[in-house]
Amino acid sequence: MQNLQKSLGFAILVAFQLAGIELHRLGVPLPAGVLGLLLFTAALSTQLVRVEWVERSAEFMVRHMLLLFIPLMAGLTQMSGELRRDGVALMASLVVSLLSVLLTTGGLAHLLLRDALPTAELAPAEVEAAAR
Repeated sequence: MQNLQKSLGFAILVAFQLAGIELHRLGVPLPAGVLGLLLFTAALSTQLVRVEWVERSAEFMVRHMLLLFIPLMAGLTQMSGELRRDGVALMASLVVSLLSVLLTTGGLAHLLLRDALPTAELAPAEVEAAAR
């Protein structure tokens, strides 16, 4: 019964991935994986799909996620010459994009949440002490 439940959950997850691929193929300008996740999230939110149906499969895949990176690592080892040649440019691009995403996300979160977060009211003496 456990294997049947894992298989059903895996089939559901694959179906959403395939739906995302099909939507992307039809011209929706988002990556197929993102489309599949959006559809899956909508199905979970509307309880069209229940968490219990996919939970075991998702846990299984997360436990074995490292195996999913093996093809990536094999591809990177085949590209070692290109990585040596363009490594500095790639790292600079990664650092700049990481910093821009972090700063944009942090700034946006700060703007959106500044009114929602409670501020501590300090007595004038505490403000003076904090300034020193």
